[in-house]
Amino acid sequence: MSNNKISSPSTALARAIRQMLRPLVKLLMHQGITYMGMVEVLKETYVEVAEQDKSLHLKNKRQTDSRISLLTGVHRGEVKRIRESFDEQVTEKEIRAGISAQIMARWMGHSEYCDPQGIPVALLKTSDKGKSFESLVFEVSRDKHPRSILDDWQKQGLVEIDDENRIHLKQDGYTASKDIEEKLFFAGKNIAEHLSTVSHNLTWLDDPRFDRAVYYHHLSEQSVQDIETLAQQELLKALKKINQASAKKQQQDEKIEPRPDQSIHIGAYLSKSGRVPDEK
Repeated sequence: MSNNKISSPSTALARAIRQMLRPLVKLLMHQGITYMGMVEVLKETYVEVAEQDKSLHLKNKRQTDSRISLLTGVHRGEVKRIRESFDEQVTEKEIRAGISAQIMARWMGHSEYCDPQGIPVALLKTSDKGKSFESLVFEVSRDKHPRSILDDWQKQGLVEIDDENRIHLKQDGYTASKDIEEKLFFAGKNIAEHLSTVSHNLTWLDDPRFDRAVYYHHLSEQSVQDIETLAQQELLKALKKINQASAKKQQQDEKIEPRPDQSIHIGAYLSKSGRVPDEK
């Protein structure tokens, strides 16, 4: 069985992994989750990746427990147990959060729900003559009633209803509510996609994906506030433009048979700290 280790704590890979893990470990400890509490999750994840990632499979061969054990270092008996029992069910809150994000992206991105300047228009709850909040929700999913979505959005302050019973969007995009489960759903999804890009760029050097950042140190608190305001304005502007362009492409591609299966995930983030990193 393979027992490969990072050769030295000073290797570039070990340093990068520790840097990636520090914020995660901080989160875990704040949530009362110890190292031992993470062992089973890490073990399950190794097995899951080895099973699902086709680049780790031998050509034209089934991924066996023995093969996964060899790749992961997890005992074969544990591999068998994990493969038979692992079932990562998505919760109702996570489903609702994902649907809400898709609904809002459609409202902000599709031309039938925006004015000529690309600004989302106010919608009636229902309408026999054109687009409505009901039609918007049903274009994304028929599993959730528009009334329940609207109630949730009102509670979160994402929309408001005027005297003519029209629904106005008050946000530039769907943001998770104060519910920790919903926040974790989006955190996991967004961080996983960014790390996927990092992993791709380290593995496939001849096919790089876009991954850029701007960082400065030794700034005053006021300068950080000014840059943060500018970044939020410009990044939101860029994401809205990309969302509208993506929505148009999706409308075009809906006519293609068989249905296309490619996905894209584009995000933006801002980090600030009172600690200047070691400068070596």
